[in-house]
Amino acid sequence: MPPISVVFVGSGLAVWVNALYFLGVGAKPKEGGADPLRTVGWITLAVGLADLVQAAYIIAGPKVVVLAGLVVFYGLFFVALGIAELAGLDLRPVANLSIAVAIVPLLWWNFFSGGWMFRSILVVWAVTFLVIPATVYGEVPAQWLGGLLAGVAVYTFWVPVILLALGHKIP
Repeated sequence: MPPISVVFVGSGLAVWVNALYFLGVGAKPKEGGADPLRTVGWITLAVGLADLVQAAYIIAGPKVVVLAGLVVFYGLFFVALGIAELAGLDLRPVANLSIAVAIVPLLWWNFFSGGWMFRSILVVWAVTFLVIPATVYGEVPAQWLGGLLAGVAVYTFWVPVILLALGHKIP
């Protein structure tokens, strides 16, 4: 399997735990317990760092620097989000960052000229990263973002890696 598989699996897990948190699943601290958002933050931070390591591996191995740049874009977002969640910081700057993360990766459109799935993933992520600030600034309910993120985890991360695991190419 290609190195991007690690990014698919890890990022999908980070998006999944964030989705469940926004849906309210396990989001309330138990009496005298730790804030579950801190745990979500640790997972998100770990995945962001793993994505950055994978980007370095992609550059060192197959020399697909353009793909590594895209992985860095998302990896740094996950690092920032993970730190903010972990430390209980204001999410507005991360929401502002997500606007750039929504738009700039669309410039990778031609890189994915051979298949429809990666292009659809770029569009899904653009929409998702625009819903993040809308949620943080109170325009969209958190549960909507949670539902969107759950679908995104499955479609944009796990379906591609499952296809690869089954020996298929990503369409």
